[in-house]
Amino acid sequence: MVLVPSIYVDLFFTLLIAFAGDDLTAKDLQGTWKGERYTEGGGGGQGGEVVEFTFKDNLLVGRKKSGVVIGEATFTLSEGGKNIDATGTSGGYRNKTYPGIIKVEGDKLTWCSAGGGGKDMKRPGSFTANPGSAHYLIVLTRQK
Repeated sequence: MVLVPSIYVDLFFTLLIAFAGDDLTAKDLQGTWKGERYTEGGGGGQGGEVVEFTFKDNLLVGRKKSGVVIGEATFTLSEGGKNIDATGTSGGYRNKTYPGIIKVEGDKLTWCSAGGGGKDMKRPGSFTANPGSAHYLIVLTRQK
């Protein structure tokens, strides 16, 4: 029988509790985020389209750099905050659901979403927007 010093047991449980509370919630997304949106392999060092997203409760509004609204949607998180589904509430996006994956690291939000207008509405498996995938990769920074 191997005895483990209690300090290691305490450390283990402290870390376990800290990481168990890591699930992303809608509350974590609240506010305005700015950055770039890449499509189907876009970028390549050239940068993406400058965008801004504002999250309020379970609603989000996306805007272009000019301030023109790209779209409005409701969103839900699942799988411990790893998946996001945005359902359009206006314009050509109305009643269309865009499945995606999301992560927040400090003030950086990374979101990859299906976005092909019905072309390929499968949830992305990674944070990339490869040519032909019809996915958007959105990388944002929280605004203070």
